[in-house]
Formats: sequence, C-alpha cells, structure tokens
Amino acid sequence: MQRIKDNFPILCILFVGIFLRFFNLGVIPGETFDEVFYPLYGLNYITGEKFFSVHPPLGNYLMSVGIYLYYLLPWTETLSSTSYELSNLSPVSYRWLGALAGSALIWVSYKLSLQLFNQKKFAILVALFFCIDGSFLVDSRFGLINIYMSFLGFLSLLVFVTVLKKENLSILGLCLAAILFGLTFSIKWNGLGFFGASLFSLFILFLLSKLKSTNNIKEGFSISDNLISRKTHVVSILFLLPFLAYALAWVPELMFSEQYSLVDRHMNISSYHSENIDQKQHPYSSNWYSWPFMAKPVGYYFLSREIISDSGSQVTIFNSVHLFPNLALYLLSLMAIFIMSLEWINSFFKTLASKTYESEFILSSFILSGFYANFLPWAFVSRSTFLYHYQPSSGFAFMALALLLYKVGLKPEKQYKTLYYLVLILIITAFIYWLPLQLGLDIDREAFYRRMWSKSWI
Repeated sequence: MQRIKDNFPILCILFVGIFLRFFNLGVIPGETFDEVFYPLYGLNYITGEKFFSVHPPLGNYLMSVGIYLYYLLPWTETLSSTSYELSNLSPVSYRWLGALAGSALIWVSYKLSLQLFNQKKFAILVALFFCIDGSFLVDSRFGLINIYMSFLGFLSLLVFVTVLKKENLSILGLCLAAILFGLTFSIKWNGLGFFGASLFSLFILFLLSKLKSTNNIKEGFSISDNLISRKTHVVSILFLLPFLAYALAWVPELMFSEQYSLVDRHMNISSYHSENIDQKQHPYSSNWYSWPFMAKPVGYYFLSREIISDSGSQVTIFNSVHLFPNLALYLLSLMAIFIMSLEWINSFFKTLASKTYESEFILSSFILSGFYANFLPWAFVSRSTFLYHYQPSSGFAFMALALLLYKVGLKPEKQYKTLYYLVLILIITAFIYWLPLQLGLDIDREAFYRRMWSKSWI
C-alpha cells in the first residue's frame, strides 16, 4: 500500500495517458493521412505482395505484427474474412500497438528522468509533459511509425544511462543499449539522432573524467571509474553493435524482396530522400526552424456535417484531428532550452578555467545533446518536412523545462511558487483547450475556428 501511495502521481499520469491514447481508437475511419502507407506495408508482409518503402523496415514489421495479433483475439473475426484488403481492416488493428508504445513512452520518460536526476518531482513533470503533449498523443492514436522510433530512442537512452551509472559496468547491458539504438534507426534514419546524443554525452563524460567534481550530489549523474577503465570496450560496442542490429533488421525484408540487395535498397531510399524534392510544396509541410513555434500543425482528418440543435436552428459540426502540440508547452520548453544553452556555455568556460565541473553540467549536456542532435540535422534536409519530425527533440525540451520548473519550485519565495503553479496551470489549460482537435471530438464550427489562432493552422 505504501508503494502505491509513493507512486500515486506517476500512476495517475499513466492512467490518463493510457486512457487518452486508447479512447475511441477506432472511431476515426482508417487510411487517415499516412495510414495509406504503413498499415498497407504491414499487410503486404502477410499477403506476400511486393512493395517499396522509403524507410527501413522495422516500422512496417511492427505494423504487420500488430495487425496479425489483433485478428488472433477471440472477439475479432479472422484476418481472412477481410479479404486482406486494407479498407476492410479494423483501424484498431493497426493502431493499438502504437497506442501501447505511446503509453509506454510516458513510463520510459519517467524512468529515464530518474536515472538522470534522482528527484521524483522532476521526473513527474517530465512524464506529465510527455503525457499531455498533443503531438505525441495524436501520433500514438494512428497507424504511423514515428511513435515507435521515439519509444525505442528514449528506451535505448534509458538502458544506456542505467548501464553507465553502475559501478560495475554491465557489458551485456551496454550491448542491449547498442542494439536498441540500432533498432531505433531501423524505423527511420532520423533515429540516428538518439545515437548521436549518446555518443556526444559519452564524449563529455570521458572529458570530465580528467577533472574534479565540485559537488557530490547523490541524485545527479556521476562518472564511474569502471566506465573510464573500460572505455575501449564501451566505444567498440557502441560503434559496432548498433549497425550490426540495423543490418540484421533488414534480413526479413531482403528475404521478402529477393530481387533487391541491401545496397540496392539503400541506394533507392537515399535517392528518394535526396532527389525527390517536391515541385509543389505539401500543404502541411513546414521549415525545421518553425517547429518549436508550432507554425504549421498537420491536419490528419476532417469531416463536416449539419445537425439541427434543440432550438431548431442548423448547426455545423466539425470532426477534425490535427497534429496539434501543446502550444504553451512548446514555447516554454523552447525558452528552457535557450536558458539551459546559455548556462551550459557559461559552465563550459568555467570548467575550462577551473578544471572542475558541477554535476548538473552532465545533466545539461545530456539534455542539450539530445535536443540538438535530433533537431539541427533537419537544416540540411531539402525535401518536405513536417511538425512531427520535431517529436524526439521536443522530448528533451520537456526535460529542460521540467528541470527549470523543478529548480523554481525549490525556491522559498512566494513569487517563485506562484510562477511554478501558473506555468503548470497554463500548460494543462492549453492541453484541455485543444484536446478536441487531438482526439477527433465533435466541435461546432465557431469553437473550431476559435482554436485556430493563425491562418497557417487551418
């Protein structure tokens, strides 16, 4: 009972997160937005029909597994009764696994935050932000593969950080983390951002090992002597195993598409991403630098109908789903990243001058490396990009905001306590306000346009 009481806040957040991700999961019709691709690819693995995907195959495998397992449930019909047509599949069959991954991501974010900074209040804030962010929420509710990449990416970092913190370095644990990194970019190549963040964080740890820490905070991230003494093993595993796992992830696909070699597939995918520059800009595409400001949300689904109200007047009802992040959360977390970046630069030069470092410098280095490694590479992408590409970076921005809020909440002055609660109220209010557009709830025309604060949002 005491354990439940101690974990009551995170259990409540998990309950809300799971409810939101599974609520009316099959109500929005199937083949919405990119569901015309990924569920079809998953179904093709079952039927044997050949296809070409512009991403590595793991996301399509997971889509196939989700469909297959769903139709094994005793209350569903058989898969053969659908004639193996995508239009005949229940949308839940290719959405439930993503909803599960999105729910699990909340728990992973909580555990990762505890490993980075062993303070429950900080970790609770991180989990809350992952739970109520509209971008993670919407993509968890559709048959898309971004949520799998984010889940595996943060899970790989959780295992990685857990291993590095142990006094006795676990080679087996490190191998598991390396494999998970490989599986992350086996879904989409931009999953390499998580891998890059781990390498930069490790580089910082190796550099700091030559210096002395000015404090010994138990809740912070410490550098074990065992890690430093076995750095050759660590580096070798991290540079070999992820790419071995990535190559092995292709084996079923190569067996399925016998006419193409691994090199051929990579040439085709690389050619698509580098040469297939849209002549006409996609209506929902947006530049990478506009994502933190939510300049262009992505419309997934829209339906309009007329009803007669109780007063006898005709009312227009919209049923719409937008990839609509939490605006307050995005803007405040960007501000937190900016503040943390300035503090990191200041701490970096202090470290160089004094040959000592504070334990929070490691935490800031980890968060910032995760944010920038997943964000800045998009500056070099010429094809259409979308707001959902910001999801991995946003997770690290949430950590930066949670850390800033945690430190504000520790201050005894009344104005800081007021600021702390005002920020949380603002974020939760924004979540509730835009929730109908994230869950696809019925909303009248006037209420819909009240929520569209910019013409670019429509």
